[in-house]
Amino acid sequence: MAMEIFALSDRRLNSIAEWQRAIDSEGFALQLSAETPFAQLSGFLPVRYDNAPSGFECDHWEPRSVMDEDPSAAFGHAWQYALAFRFGGRPGELESAWIAATAYARATAGVVFDTEENRIFQPDEAASLVRRIESNRSNIDHEAIQKEILRRVRGEP
Repeated sequence: MAMEIFALSDRRLNSIAEWQRAIDSEGFALQLSAETPFAQLSGFLPVRYDNAPSGFECDHWEPRSVMDEDPSAAFGHAWQYALAFRFGGRPGELESAWIAATAYARATAGVVFDTEENRIFQPDEAASLVRRIESNRSNIDHEAIQKEILRRVRGEP
């Protein structure tokens, strides 16, 4: 099952290098591929996460279509830009996508929207979630991590 999150913002980063600096400043072990220029992102973006190959789908989207899809979500205002992240269950995909979206949202004063949970994450909340995922990663398998994330996001005991 593919999952989807969005980084919503009122400004865009100018390059993969600028995005990578944002990731580095968060202290995450994620290295984006610089083969595709940022403005041309459309499809699979290879990355290295924790020194292993991984990746996720990444596309520029029309923000209005994201917000119109679920009008019950508290978006705050009409965001100008949306960057879509799609990922599956392979090891590192979930972490990579969330790290990339979190760093992007912080660098652009934006938010992360989780479509599965219909929830907006401020950058601090998203970073905290990623750090919890990473701290649990060595103790449980990837599928269990995804289930744990969903349980915590839903506020289930």
